[in-house]
Amino acid sequence: MSARVLLLLVDGLGDVSVPQLGNRMPLQAARTRWLDAVAAGGVNGLMDPVHPGVACGSDTAHLSLLGYDPRASARGRGAFEALGAGLDLRAGDVAFKSNFAVVDDATRVVTLRRADRHFEEDGRAFGHTCRRSSAGADLRTVSS
Repeated sequence: MSARVLLLLVDGLGDVSVPQLGNRMPLQAARTRWLDAVAAGGVNGLMDPVHPGVACGSDTAHLSLLGYDPRASARGRGAFEALGAGLDLRAGDVAFKSNFAVVDDATRVVTLRRADRHFEEDGRAFGHTCRRSSAGADLRTVSS
């Protein structure tokens, strides 16, 4: 008899304290009634998905959780993003994952670290600029 399992992976839940929240992290300040209910009915914990002491990204951790050896299978976040966007990667292709950011001209401080979340017009223009400045490389640009 097979059992049904729900793997609820709350990836990226860790955060930093926010002064506006009384120096608490967003999860500490949030009302988590439903998350608490799910947690109460399941098995919870922390794990080292690759090896104790090895910090890894989401792509590597997810491969491990799904039973793959990330040391043999990991090809980088760019490859996952490219395949997820429908690009056909071929042998010899290199795929990068990048985010555009907004920098304050006066302070040189990043004010928006993921400016590409919802900027359909600017994202395409930035992508084309990157493509033109890449001296003969065959760049395929994906912007959502």
